[in-house]
Amino acid sequence: MSSDVPVLVVGGGLVGLSAALFLSDLGIPVVLVEQHSGTSTLPRGRGLSLRSTEVFRAAGVEEALRAAPASILRDLPAIMHADTLVGEERFRTVRPAPDTYTDISPTTPVVVDQNAVEPVLREQARRRGAQLRFSTRLDSFEQDDDGVTAVLRDRATGSTSTVRADYLVAADGHRSAIRGALGVGTSGSGTITRYANIPFEADLSGPLRGRRLALCYLERPVSNTMLTRLDDPRRWVLMVPCDDDGGLPAGQFPRLIREAVGQDVEVRVLDSQLAEHGRAPTWDLASWIADRFRVGRVFLAGDSAHVTPPAGGLGGNAGIQDAHNLAWKLAAVVRGHAAPALLDTYERERRAVATLTADFSAQRQARRIAGRGDGASGLDPVAVGLGYRYNSAAIVPTPVAGKRNDVKPGVGTDRDRNEAGAATPSRDFTGRPGSRAPHLWLRRAGRPVSTLDLYRGNFVLVAGAKADRWTEAGRRAEVQVPVVVYQLGHDLEDERGDWAAAHEVGHAGAVLVRPDGFVCWRAPDDVAAGPAVLAKVFDQILGRRTEPESGRPCDDAGRAQRM
Repeated sequence: MSSDVPVLVVGGGLVGLSAALFLSDLGIPVVLVEQHSGTSTLPRGRGLSLRSTEVFRAAGVEEALRAAPASILRDLPAIMHADTLVGEERFRTVRPAPDTYTDISPTTPVVVDQNAVEPVLREQARRRGAQLRFSTRLDSFEQDDDGVTAVLRDRATGSTSTVRADYLVAADGHRSAIRGALGVGTSGSGTITRYANIPFEADLSGPLRGRRLALCYLERPVSNTMLTRLDDPRRWVLMVPCDDDGGLPAGQFPRLIREAVGQDVEVRVLDSQLAEHGRAPTWDLASWIADRFRVGRVFLAGDSAHVTPPAGGLGGNAGIQDAHNLAWKLAAVVRGHAAPALLDTYERERRAVATLTADFSAQRQARRIAGRGDGASGLDPVAVGLGYRYNSAAIVPTPVAGKRNDVKPGVGTDRDRNEAGAATPSRDFTGRPGSRAPHLWLRRAGRPVSTLDLYRGNFVLVAGAKADRWTEAGRRAEVQVPVVVYQLGHDLEDERGDWAAAHEVGHAGAVLVRPDGFVCWRAPDDVAAGPAVLAKVFDQILGRRTEPESGRPCDDAGRAQRM
């Protein structure tokens, strides 16, 4: 049965729009459906992490995101804990300054609210050819060996239509109907605390005493209360732990707000932001991970796959990176460059990162609520956000020292790998296979360029200044996938001479970087350089096997693929 579109994305929030953007940027036709008529009108996520900004930079949308209206939190860097807003602080922590990241990235995090990010992603995906169908609901879907058949309903007219896709990406949120239909369970703590949000307007300049606070952890009116800004200096939301039914009487809202502030201030509850019958909207502070991220031709991404506590702001950002990881793999399979086995590495890699992120966020949330702050936890948010290393079949480990540079899956010197799919995070950005490629400033055509800006949409082989044999091999190897080859001293200038050491290879060595900017193979020298070695590397990374006699790539059933 033929397909109407290679990929159907369900969910038009932060993660779904990111998936549509990344796929369309790679030239893959995609249809996105979203049951709501537009993008989010609420701030929700309040910033893009360093890694998220890097991937959007690679997709060519960083400038548009920085031009979007900035979050009110941009100039409010502090978080504190006290009994009340006017009470004595138990801790205060401040967001790192932008120059903190100068040595590790060409960019910085962007403090921008989700309701400002989503329209940018929507427009950028549309410009790249994505079909975006809002006010459209997924009624049902079925999958078979060849694809997914989805029944869609236009919410304005009630009419239905059928779309046939090769693959389906479920970005339909933490209550994912797709995850439920697949029967995928979840593991983890589940709901930790249910909160009721009380939106209000008040002049709190007096209680603030000039402090530039973005978020306050408070003990009043009850322990675990949180207070943060909305979208204006006078507009706030008080998040109060509540019963499962969220039953906070509306008449008590002003009293609860004044208790949290610690002063008798004038308060106006924002009725337009309340739920039906004047009830405070509720949400669950939760931590869980789906037991599976892939079922056949359906992939879970973002909140449909994992939910983390908000401390650290990594939940939505992890979803963006899910989409980035999955997009290039779907593109490679759809184009016939990779075997379907490559898609198995999505769950292997991203579920491990989701576990790491959830553990970090839960620990940070617990410390903040307890008034202990972030400083003594031993946890590094930058390492957690981009210092992990993948361990999957799409990564070829560094060869054992003193042995030939043959490609043997599972053989390597990286002793801190684990079976979960990711290594312990670190700021030691050394270009080891499985890690996000390190950032260095080089020069190309006389202009400065970050190494990270070299990695967009294709595999990239970077060879050292004395690695002529790898350069030649990269340009001659028959790997059935586009590869861009650069050599130091020819295509790129390394004025400081840092490239080889930063990647832990010699000047005759080479590094192969995946389309998502992660190192997938490296050679410390040119002892085994040759097109055949690179062909084997690509066969492993792309999930292809070879027939002993013909050497032709084979699919999972052992049939030779037509490339």
